[in-house]
Amino acid sequence: MRLSYILGSVSLLGLMAGDAFAQPASNSSFARDRNISVTERLKPEYQTSGVDLGGFILSPELTTGLRYNDNIFALSANKVDDFIVKINPSAILQSKWSRHSLSFNASVDHNEYMDLSQESYTDITIGADANLDAGRGLAFGFGGQFQALNEPRTNSSSPSNTTKPVEYDLASFYGNVSREINRIRLVVSGGLRDFNYKDGQIIGGGISDQDDRDRQMVDFNGRAEYAVSPDTSVFFEVGYNDRSYDLQPPTVPLDRDSDGYQFLIGTNFDLSNTMRGEVAIGYLDQNFESALLPDIDGFAIRADVEWFPTQLTTFGLGGSRSVEDSGIQGASGYLANKAYFRIDHELLRNLIVSGEATYGFDDYKGIDREDERFGGTLSGTILLRRGVGLSMYYLYADQTSRGLAGGSDYTNNEIGISLKFQR
Repeated sequence: MRLSYILGSVSLLGLMAGDAFAQPASNSSFARDRNISVTERLKPEYQTSGVDLGGFILSPELTTGLRYNDNIFALSANKVDDFIVKINPSAILQSKWSRHSLSFNASVDHNEYMDLSQESYTDITIGADANLDAGRGLAFGFGGQFQALNEPRTNSSSPSNTTKPVEYDLASFYGNVSREINRIRLVVSGGLRDFNYKDGQIIGGGISDQDDRDRQMVDFNGRAEYAVSPDTSVFFEVGYNDRSYDLQPPTVPLDRDSDGYQFLIGTNFDLSNTMRGEVAIGYLDQNFESALLPDIDGFAIRADVEWFPTQLTTFGLGGSRSVEDSGIQGASGYLANKAYFRIDHELLRNLIVSGEATYGFDDYKGIDREDERFGGTLSGTILLRRGVGLSMYYLYADQTSRGLAGGSDYTNNEIGISLKFQR
């Protein structure tokens, strides 16, 4: 797990970029702003207002930190450890318009390894989001981003014999339209993701060709929702995806193209002073072009629920089940099962402590492999003064891989500390 993910989950100073779905107005039957979690609660005495540029607000920030990882390559034996220095400047430019919204964001995340300099990497992200309110319950949203990323060594599809992590570019675009009529809301959305992997250098010489992983993924989603009450709704959701790989036989052994669908029935709620969230169950099916790659189907679930026993404590519980592509030879993909439990507690006005436990189970199709993962994080964030926050964390990860095509079993411990500055 990358440090940026952890800091993003525990920081009280984070700024929200534009959402992929147009948000309902506060007087809507589908507004979900009755409860506020511990990490969302505003603290004016510690927060900054950004730089006023007239119609826009510029919010720059800088995160710098140091972490220690005792198993850089995620190995079961001959572990290698290192210290990593993080430098992460970023900025969001957000409109101040009363009706529509437009935002731009940019981030550079550099991680410098003290001993293993070849493992150092820099992730870059730039993006934009827009929301248009057409009136009478009609809203449009669209946007996109480009990312130059590095694949974690813990990714099962990543080669283990390269001199440095595999680099790849990810370009993504989305658009959606929503219409609210009394107690009914209809949302239609679509998205495109384009993955472009760079070849890696093999230790000792040679090229690790990654072109067979280049692909485009198109997603369409429709949702019909009915407000049973101002704080509860029920919905039916259907999704379709098409996954197309750049390389086809005879250049590669198998045609890895596929398409699939998902049906979900669920409820969305925000019960005053109690809990909020969304729970849905249904069915998913992914069909592969090649007869040599088995199709994947089964029940689907998506859940994210927060419980508020007091204003100072928030409990989170959730999980999901989805079909993911695999870069492992012979595997059509895998069913990814994920679950988490999280606690955030406001120990002091300027201090939040958090704990999270995670579970993952990946069931591969076409090969004999199952990966089971357990993880845990303890963290704390203290606001030192306006625009300055200090975060500390400890992370534990454990993976067991079973089967004839099983991967590496490993445990990993990581500790880190960082400072975040905002203007």
